[in-house]
Amino acid sequence: MARAARRAWSDEEEESLLEQLTTLVDQGVWQADNGFHPGYLDVLENQMRVSFPDAGIKQNHIEGKIKKWKRDYLDLDAILQIPGFGWNPNEHKLVVENDVWNEFVRGRPQLRNFRDKEFPTFNCWGPLLCSTRKLSLKL
Repeated sequence: MARAARRAWSDEEEESLLEQLTTLVDQGVWQADNGFHPGYLDVLENQMRVSFPDAGIKQNHIEGKIKKWKRDYLDLDAILQIPGFGWNPNEHKLVVENDVWNEFVRGRPQLRNFRDKEFPTFNCWGPLLCSTRKLSLKL
């Protein structure tokens, strides 16, 4: 069976989803160690349908976006623990010297696009997507 094409999200759609997710967390629909209560995707899908009626955003799109944010957050958080890496809060990007980056990415080619990519919502992801327990990723 062929895989469906990945959905391209607009900045506005991502911002809205992040706002909706934040609202769910603020309302207490979140369990720190276990994730969201069942049905949260229904709520988010309905809210996104109201905000973007012609976008066709479904639960699988929302779940995929949340998983991607979590994966990116864990990767970035782990990278930032490595000496030589920093964060530019104005540009929302990693800061690293070329030689450090080249050595790092040699063994992790799947992360090569992180070098110049902006992550404007990075600081919001941790409290929303990760449990209160310290998560570490071996890089």
